[in-house]
Amino acid sequence: MNKDIILAISPEQGQSGGCYWHRIATIADCLNANKDYGTKVITTPMPIFDTQLLERVRCVFVQRPSWPAPWLKNYKELQPKFGYYSIVAEFDDAWDAIIPEYNAASLQPRDWNAIDQTIRENLSYCDRVVVTTEFLKRKLNKQYNIWNVKVIENAAPKYLYSANRKTFFRDKPLCLIPSGMQHYRTPIPFNPQNPVGAVGLRGDYCGQWPEFLIKEIKEQKIQLHAMADKPYFLSPVHDMIETSPWLDTPNYAAFITRMQPDIILAPLVENDFNRSKSRLKCAEGFAIGAIVIGNVFEYSPYEVLHPYCQVPPNPTMEQLETVFNNVKEHWKEILDYQYDFINKNGEFMESEDHINKYLGAFAPANRRMV
Repeated sequence: MNKDIILAISPEQGQSGGCYWHRIATIADCLNANKDYGTKVITTPMPIFDTQLLERVRCVFVQRPSWPAPWLKNYKELQPKFGYYSIVAEFDDAWDAIIPEYNAASLQPRDWNAIDQTIRENLSYCDRVVVTTEFLKRKLNKQYNIWNVKVIENAAPKYLYSANRKTFFRDKPLCLIPSGMQHYRTPIPFNPQNPVGAVGLRGDYCGQWPEFLIKEIKEQKIQLHAMADKPYFLSPVHDMIETSPWLDTPNYAAFITRMQPDIILAPLVENDFNRSKSRLKCAEGFAIGAIVIGNVFEYSPYEVLHPYCQVPPNPTMEQLETVFNNVKEHWKEILDYQYDFINKNGEFMESEDHINKYLGAFAPANRRMV
């Protein structure tokens, strides 16, 4: 029987965006469309134990197993009978209490001890773990003594983000804030309907990012477009900021490809939550010819940015002015660097390097401790 099926189980299937799209849906489309790979991906939000299916499964792929999954034990028990090569767990970003008190997610109560116990049990049934960053790999090594870990960076699907090579940079650069409230926390007023309330936090807009953006907008030096909402701390210039509604992953890709922003803003405060993040924003921005500007620190996802685009961890007004002035002066050089990087480093999902990483993750597992 031909072992040609990857059974990808994701509780996020059916959602319009997020990790399911970046880590499963787009790669499944690519593998399923090309017969040369000899691989078909079946995605499902729940486990499937159909006998005829399992006879063809080469890998059971489980996304973010931080939720109770007692059926993983069943897959492990059935593995000798059906001969699938491996059971693989996948983590896109942070899964535990390293989520800091700095954004909207911190308002959600979680039993971190229970989550930790669930992950430990689930991983005991897996042969390999796939993550997006070296930091997550090291965290699994240290926290769970898991060593069979493969890093597969997030990549931009060329069929969604491919565009003609950009050859212009606006005199008044169009800057895009591509993410919403997960990067800060809007204050929630105290009232009878919400007796707890919440203090507003600037989150990833560390240092003097807000003050700098307000100044640049007031002085008509940049245009700013925000997805979903306008950050509350930019209220002095809210009437000068354009917005678009929140879009699902395919429509977001189409939107920014048409928009052709000059700059993507990617501020990040230095913490372990952000060290766990992938550099997907780099891949997307590089693909469409938008210069990505972001904070860089040890294990920052943005260490691959052009030196002119790297912002210190806690930037001053002067440091941000230097970065933006360099970008405006050297935009051609930066665009060349970004296009070269995404084309030569497997940052397009369809690249041979990226596909081989995925297919390698689904191969027979080596359980030896390294």
